[in-house]
Amino acid sequence: MSESSDGKWLREGVRQSIQKYRAGEIALRILVDDLDSVSSNLEASPLSEDLRSRWWILEEIYAVALDRGDLQELPREDELAIEETLDELERLLS
Repeated sequence: MSESSDGKWLREGVRQSIQKYRAGEIALRILVDDLDSVSSNLEASPLSEDLRSRWWILEEIYAVALDRGDLQELPREDELAIEETLDELERLLS
């Protein structure tokens, strides 16, 4: 079964958001929002479920950091968790 052109477009959008986040061009909130939008628009599939579970990790890190007032400088453990999650997302999308 081939992926729809919309699915490919959405996957490319996730890749671009990850690249922009890693380059410091967008904030974690924007990355979380982008992933939320994409995972909500993908047809139900193992990929969309995997994306959603990775999104939840990032959403949780963001929410805790926002609550603690740590958004400008995340704790190292959160930065590592974000990088690991982004690596997993890139593997999923490749």
